[in-house]
Amino acid sequence: MFVKIYSYQIKSGKEQEYLKIQEEADRVYSRFLDNKTFHLQSKLDKTKWLEIHTCKNEDIYNDTIQIIDQQPEIQVLFKRFREVITSFEEISEENYHLVDLKANRKQDED
Repeated sequence: MFVKIYSYQIKSGKEQEYLKIQEEADRVYSRFLDNKTFHLQSKLDKTKWLEIHTCKNEDIYNDTIQIIDQQPEIQVLFKRFREVITSFEEISEENYHLVDLKANRKQDED
């Protein structure tokens, strides 16, 4: 499984607008991509957030995200997103491969 993780900070007092943007973006994503998205807020610094996307594989994610990024709704939502984050330059983006220990254990047993 492919995992994309974004890290950024949301301006204080803009959390509800951020969540509204993410709900709308999720509706667009779900039209094109079978993925799960999680939003994590730091317990220590309420402005710090992680956005985690999981998808069956990286090729599907990359091919589909290009189509999603061209959608007019996403472009409007991205502009709104840029207004609620503290700095566009501070966004970090990382790619991961999920290692499922239970699945590995099951394969070892077979």
